[in-house]
Amino acid sequence: MLGMVEPLSEGDVAAAGGVLARAFRDNPGTLAVLKGDNPDVRLRIMQRSVTDFTDVVRRYGAAEVIKEGGKVTAVALCFGPKQFPPPLWAQLLISRGPLLAGPARTLRFARMDFEMRKRHPHYPHWYLWFLGVEPERQGKGLGSELLRSLGAKAEADRVPCYLETDKATSVRLYERHGYVVQSEEVLGGLDLNMWFMKRDLP
Repeated sequence: MLGMVEPLSEGDVAAAGGVLARAFRDNPGTLAVLKGDNPDVRLRIMQRSVTDFTDVVRRYGAAEVIKEGGKVTAVALCFGPKQFPPPLWAQLLISRGPLLAGPARTLRFARMDFEMRKRHPHYPHWYLWFLGVEPERQGKGLGSELLRSLGAKAEADRVPCYLETDKATSVRLYERHGYVVQSEEVLGGLDLNMWFMKRDLP
């Protein structure tokens, strides 16, 4: 039986950041931003960065987790209507990890952020920023549970959901939950294929 979806607690921020770092270590987006880095370096940089991201969403958005045996194994970081972008000081915290990664990596992080933000919709919506599952627990339905929780929030607010993904396998997962590809683009300067998806109200 899957664990219950629950709000992320302050004490679990580091654990949730670790889950996301391991889940995203080998994603195309990570490989594009941390080009040429070995897996251990990618994991270290990602853990530092996404732990800050996780703390910001816990404070200013909706961070949810699933625990199994008391251990965080799946994480969703979302922003509700009018919550994204977060306040300026929180955006500075989000920038800390990328800035500490060194000039070349920082520029690629900044390029990724620029490309995402210029495509971000202006209508009210719930934004799925990160969804990650511990690698050995992927394919067990945990991501689907988190997506159902997000869908329920959007339906309660009567707004659509929006997300970006860099993996074709993730596109198929999101399509099963009612998301439709709005566009598929190669991001300039990163040579990265991205899908931009929306889930309308049922």
